[in-house]
Amino acid sequence: MSKSTTMKAFVLHGAEDIRLEDVPCPTPGPKEALVKVRAAGICGSDLHYHAHGRCGDFVPTRPFILGHEFAGEIVAVGDPDNQSLIGSRVAVDPSRPCGQCRICRQGRYNLCPEMVYFGSASVTPPSEGCFAEYVVAPVTNCVPIPDHFEFAWGALLEPLSVATHAVMRSGGVAGKSVLITGGGTIGQMILLVAKAFGASTVVISDVKPFSRNFAMEQGASAAFDPTADDFSQQVTTLAPDGFEVAFEASGVPAALDQAFQLAARGSTVVQVGTLVNGVAVPVNTLLTREIQYLGSWRFANVFDRVLDLISSGAIDIRTLISQKLPFSELPAAIQAATGADVIKVQIENLD
Repeated sequence: MSKSTTMKAFVLHGAEDIRLEDVPCPTPGPKEALVKVRAAGICGSDLHYHAHGRCGDFVPTRPFILGHEFAGEIVAVGDPDNQSLIGSRVAVDPSRPCGQCRICRQGRYNLCPEMVYFGSASVTPPSEGCFAEYVVAPVTNCVPIPDHFEFAWGALLEPLSVATHAVMRSGGVAGKSVLITGGGTIGQMILLVAKAFGASTVVISDVKPFSRNFAMEQGASAAFDPTADDFSQQVTTLAPDGFEVAFEASGVPAALDQAFQLAARGSTVVQVGTLVNGVAVPVNTLLTREIQYLGSWRFANVFDRVLDLISSGAIDIRTLISQKLPFSELPAAIQAATGADVIKVQIENLD
């Protein structure tokens, strides 16, 4: 790689204030690799940071680089023993837990209280992300991808891991009826994973015609408008006794209400979308119908499994990428990602 000590990166300075700047190029330390970013996806959290200068309770204490969905090529390493990794094509797991606490030792590192996530203001100072030419990452976070595997597909492994973790949190969907409230990026990915894991019926609920049509193209059993007058009647024709598993992926309180209304006795409801504080949960419904209500936060121990799902052809992710723009056009990509008829917008740097 070039011996330049600087690189180009997009730095967020505040709401709707993201600037292309020359910043110091990071240097890999022990057990670290320097990755040239080839493809990066724009996540909903990136859009929140850009639109509001914050994401929920996460408020940046200084300007920082966004982005956490990415793949690229290892161009340098910090250890002489790892020189053979140079040139490797990798997707990068953006989660960096402490690895030492009780919850990490139990294998649930996504819940680590000391988690550092790429491109996040959940820590102070904020953790730099992947909307840059180069990123330093732990070698253990760099997952090799096959030669035929596009970098753009590698950049989808992180959000697909979120969807896969949610499906696994449910306890299994094979042979079961599944409802997904919310047909955004994660909802559509849960649809693909649930089908790959053997769900017998998968129904999407979303107010947007684009999301419903897209879900049907991906193989949903049905897709309904939850605001339609005959919504309940339409849904119950497919699951007369209710759905055995429901995933709330919209982050809308009304959608959560519908998920509980349509959940079968003895079913499981998995919360994936982020809700505002103070949302009411029908605890008596949980009690009398013995519904399990579970949270699903980020992911753990599924990155390699998602890679296998794609490589084996169990899921086809190509249609999930709505648009790709050059790295230099990140502001335009952010604008495109806020559009109504998109699933995933990515930037790429193939120079």
